[in-house]
Amino acid sequence: MSYDVVIIGGSYAGLAAGLPLGRARRKVVIIDAGQRRNRFADHSHGFLTQDGTLASEIAQIAKQQLLQYPTVDWIDGQVKRLEKKDDLFSYLY
Repeated sequence: MSYDVVIIGGSYAGLAAGLPLGRARRKVVIIDAGQRRNRFADHSHGFLTQDGTLASEIAQIAKQQLLQYPTVDWIDGQVKRLEKKDDLFSYLY
């Protein structure tokens, strides 16, 4: 499959990167190994409107909202290798 953008990591930053791309109807895939940086924190703090909310709940809601865009795909996995050929990249997970 060919994508405009491949995002490696599906935590807050990856989800935030995917949202405007999905809204713009760009073909996007997010590949996530489930290793969020904040996975050891029970609750999120300092996040507007979500202070004290479970960090995993925020990520799950964001993922559900993002996947409503038909041009966004999600792969559970870990990227093992990236290769560049001309102006294109390919990945192995």
